[in-house]
Amino acid sequence: MRRPAIAPSREPAAVSGVRWHLPEVTPGRVRRVLDRAFAASARSAAVPRTKLFVRGEPMERPGAWRGERPAEGAAHDVFAWAGAAQTHDRTLFRALVTGLEPWFARRGLPQGRVEAEVFYGRYGETPGGIHREACSNLHLVVEGRKTMDFWAGDAWLPPETPVREDRDPESGAQEQYLSGLAPRDHRHRAESLTAAPGQGFAWEAGTWHVGRSEGGPSLALNVASYGRGAACPGPVLRSWSDRFAGEVPGDWLEDYRCHTASDGTAADMLATLSGLGMRPPRPARTGGPLAGPARLRAPVLWHGDGGVLRIAALGASVRVPDRVEVRDWLARGLRCPRAGLYVPAGCRQVAGWLAERGALTVGRGT
Repeated sequence: MRRPAIAPSREPAAVSGVRWHLPEVTPGRVRRVLDRAFAASARSAAVPRTKLFVRGEPMERPGAWRGERPAEGAAHDVFAWAGAAQTHDRTLFRALVTGLEPWFARRGLPQGRVEAEVFYGRYGETPGGIHREACSNLHLVVEGRKTMDFWAGDAWLPPETPVREDRDPESGAQEQYLSGLAPRDHRHRAESLTAAPGQGFAWEAGTWHVGRSEGGPSLALNVASYGRGAACPGPVLRSWSDRFAGEVPGDWLEDYRCHTASDGTAADMLATLSGLGMRPPRPARTGGPLAGPARLRAPVLWHGDGGVLRIAALGASVRVPDRVEVRDWLARGLRCPRAGLYVPAGCRQVAGWLAERGALTVGRGT
């Protein structure tokens, strides 16, 4: 039996350490994603999806990022954050979808979006201090060492502690900050966990927390699963089976539409589900139908209705005639993802589309 890519040290639990193994999630790749995110923020007039703090002070110029990256052993305090990280690298997106699919199949999908974030720097505490949000988090340490302090409930709070209210700019979900409290004064009441590369943390929405790097710069990839309201655990929707892959029943797809309060079509819902609620990057473009031995590299979903088969992978969907040959070929690919899978003539259009999405590795026919 294969080891899961992401495994908690205990469950069920509001807070847990985790171990993870995603070979394509490397320090170099995650650093490049951070660079791309800051470059995109510098070019865009939209609300920035990056933050940079130097010695605790926010930097207003996104382009300042390259000049402020601390060298190993640097003494000054730097914190950098980038949201929607999965949109800047197709390989990272695929690695996350593939690794997270069993995680979400066990725990269920949130009502709101799922988003990857990069945290980098050398800092004594997360800017804003102790805080909580309406999202559960899976925090994977990629480089360096990082400690997180967690506080359960509100009983530990000193009387009349001021709480600064904020909202997630995209969903409006609640965020709360205890900026007036020094984390070090309250660590005796916290559960503190430290993680090195290949380790991390998972915690439920509504858990007070704050992070800090240990002994040098740290680099981490966080997966935030958003609810739609208060900073507390929200409803989740579990899979119709033991996976988020394969044929999706029509009634489950309708439940998913209601769960996410979406007005999207069946194709839209399949596409969203195939990315586990994450917004995808732009696909690679390849030319022409493909044939030869193939191997699925990401979960694939499909739903048939009225002679039409909708197929989805890595955040996109395609519509083809509903044929038994195509369904059987997809099912074989999911059952034996590591085996070579011959692409029959009737499946070459679908194989070409999956390869374009990055969900299939396939040889060219002659």
